[in-house]
Amino acid sequence: MKPRPLFLTALTLVGALSGLEVARAQASEWTLRVDLGSGVAIDLVLVKAGAFRQGSPATDKDRGDDETPREVTLTRDFYMGRHEVTVGQFRRFVDATGYRTEAEKGTSGGFGWTGQGLEQRASFNWKNPGFPQTDSHPVTIVTFDDALAFTRWLSGKTGRAVSLPTEAQWEFAARANSTSASAYPSGETTATQPAALGWSKANAAGGTHPVGGKSPNGIGLFDLAGNVAEWCLDWYGPYEAGPVTDPLETRQNLSDKPRRVLRGGSWLRDPKNGRSAARHRNAPGTRNADNGFRVVASTTQQPAASTTAAAASAPSQAASSGDPSPLFTLGFLAVAATLFTAGIAAIVRLARGAAARVKAEISPDGFTLKAPKVPAGHRIHYRYVVDGKTQTGSVVSSGDSQMGQTVYTGARPSSVQIFAVTAPGEALPVEEPRPVNRVTTRTDDDSFRGYPSAYR
Repeated sequence: MKPRPLFLTALTLVGALSGLEVARAQASEWTLRVDLGSGVAIDLVLVKAGAFRQGSPATDKDRGDDETPREVTLTRDFYMGRHEVTVGQFRRFVDATGYRTEAEKGTSGGFGWTGQGLEQRASFNWKNPGFPQTDSHPVTIVTFDDALAFTRWLSGKTGRAVSLPTEAQWEFAARANSTSASAYPSGETTATQPAALGWSKANAAGGTHPVGGKSPNGIGLFDLAGNVAEWCLDWYGPYEAGPVTDPLETRQNLSDKPRRVLRGGSWLRDPKNGRSAARHRNAPGTRNADNGFRVVASTTQQPAASTTAAAASAPSQAASSGDPSPLFTLGFLAVAATLFTAGIAAIVRLARGAAARVKAEISPDGFTLKAPKVPAGHRIHYRYVVDGKTQTGSVVSSGDSQMGQTVYTGARPSSVQIFAVTAPGEALPVEEPRPVNRVTTRTDDDSFRGYPSAYR
């Protein structure tokens, strides 16, 4: 076997600094195991790219009027969590980062189970949903942004792009790469009883159950027909008339108010809500005891920004035959180091320039980000102070020039700073961020109390 050029090895080592090594479970390309530390891991299953019909046929007696069929093509393989993210996995994230969920930050709490229904109380959060749970139960009372915060942490652990699934990815994986006639996530050609696939109002007895307790679908994914409803990346709205490729709904003004999609039914809803095509939606700040999430990950590790820049700067060397001389290698590494430093400085300047165009409008329970010049998909990083405590976070820009994106903090922030804007896959600048823009304020009352309702 031809030896690998030393300079490529050096660049690979630079790229590896962006995340920890990931071990594949059972030495199989079809599964991926991510070690979260302290004996906790998360398993993912490979979903191969393909085409399918999204939505439900008119013959489905339980179909909703928002399930109009369309032809969808997914062009990239991806890994999807074998199970919903569990309490134990979320606890590892919290222990490692000090993260506090939106239900914990303010005085309102989340919507937990009282034995009769969901009710908002200050005592309800992911650690106390109102029913008994262990580390093996799916985490609940997490908002859309709480779920995204977990995916960002997992991206750092793996060096891969990790996110929530798009609505199309979720349904394609639920159907198990098939055009199954079954309405439920069985991947079979004959209908499967929903009670065998998921926990719903009909069999859950008032709460979640440990993940993996029901039958998997055709590719080994569990709890797609119940247990908790799972956040997806898409804003809710009517399907774009097909056929479509790698769809992601980025417009948030297609519903009565901005809502994110959830999929998969839940322990609090009827079995029919666990059909593969069934759609649910909630405001992104919703924190209900039957809302959770699962993750998707790219099939390849992402190179550091400096690696990409250095590799692009020397195409002729990379294409040359044989190993370079030691003198050339040392010279190349010196150039690469210079490019690395210059690249980071450029990223910092660009990030600050974009961040300066983001405005934050403070309200009694949070703030709204207005970013008309930030492209959709870019991430806006912020820092705010509430009750003397500094918190950081980020949101993915929707690209909407009219409607802002609201972050609920539970009390009025005394200050908000936007310190960076990063492109998809781009790491935060390594330089310590500095305030780059003034905060504008408004006096209208966007109080969180009573918002959002448990169901719409």
